[in-house]
Amino acid sequence: MATHSRFGRFVLLSYLLLTGCATHLPTACVGDPETLGYHDGTLGQRMCAKSRGDAGVAYESGWNEGIRRFCTEEQGYQQGCQGATMSNICPVTVAAEYLDGYQSGYAIYMTQLEVDAMERSIEAKSDQLERVWSALDSVMNNLEQSDVDATSRALWLDASHALMAQQSQLNTEIDGLESEVSARKAELAQTRHAIAISY
Repeated sequence: MATHSRFGRFVLLSYLLLTGCATHLPTACVGDPETLGYHDGTLGQRMCAKSRGDAGVAYESGWNEGIRRFCTEEQGYQQGCQGATMSNICPVTVAAEYLDGYQSGYAIYMTQLEVDAMERSIEAKSDQLERVWSALDSVMNNLEQSDVDATSRALWLDASHALMAQQSQLNTEIDGLESEVSARKAELAQTRHAIAISY
């Protein structure tokens, strides 16, 4: 019975580690208060804050040191690039650096979202263009039939003109999007390179 219990705890712990939830175990805030404060500070959080006595003082001491490592321009940039919510936990003395980095990173994040959206639009328009080509082939095959009456021929011709106009429009839109994507990607690469040099 005890063996099954130990095995069950092992399976649970393995699951938590694999799913990234191990830090949420009840024992996560057990240990030296200053170390816990430092750890929390470097993550920009106060999960293990102690509110009373010496433990609270020690926690605050560790946290103040850790938060200075979190509230940097580079950390702000990394969070902005990931589209994470901007932290308001930084003390006033270092908040400006973090904010500058976050805004730079978030601008890159938003530009990347725009690029992704344009690439999805190119893919959708390309699929639509394939369908237009297929429909145009079918219309042209109908027009090539020798037994097509004049009324049907006129209808097929109108359909072919409409499809060719749609094809031309789609090609123009795809070319424009591809040009914009290339420009945005070049801009992103240049910005990332400049930021990498500055860090």
